[in-house]
Amino acid sequence: MLRLMLVHPRASYRAVPMPPNPEKYTRTAMLIHWLMAALVLTLIGLGWYMVELPQGPGRSYYFALHKSLGLSVFALLVLRIAWRFAHRPPALPASVPWWQRGMAHVVHLGFYALLLVQPLSGYLSSSFSGYKTRWFGIPLPHWGWRDAPLNELFTEIHVISSIALVVLITTHLLGVLSHVCAGQWTLVRRMWPW
Repeated sequence: MLRLMLVHPRASYRAVPMPPNPEKYTRTAMLIHWLMAALVLTLIGLGWYMVELPQGPGRSYYFALHKSLGLSVFALLVLRIAWRFAHRPPALPASVPWWQRGMAHVVHLGFYALLLVQPLSGYLSSSFSGYKTRWFGIPLPHWGWRDAPLNELFTEIHVISSIALVVLITTHLLGVLSHVCAGQWTLVRRMWPW
């Protein structure tokens, strides 16, 4: 299979050999990736939807669900980091340009940072709101007290980091799309279970 690579901004594409079957991520890494992706997209939609709801049981239900799913993402992140330390990710083919390698590294580090900040800031915001946090009905330790300024601070961190996460997800998807448009399906299939 051939991979097309831009060699100069005004130059045409040239074919660069790409291995037919680059090494793939483990099935466990794939499962964690896709579970986290589904949960994060659900959380973003749910978060933006629920804040506009009027006070009442409906809003409380969505907030509780949002907290439970967010804490699940945190648990998956801990599992993912542990898995990654124990299982080295597959190396990118040598034909991938240095700037794409660098961009992929920065985006992945950004994901780890934001997926840590998001649930922690949400949990702390909840702790200083005066409401106790439950994970699917299981009560969790209540670290804070009712404190409106601290609640607002952690809420702002949560909102700003959610916007940054959306930007990062968009960047990641554009990167995937660029590989697809360049016919680099072998790179994309590294995270596909089939």
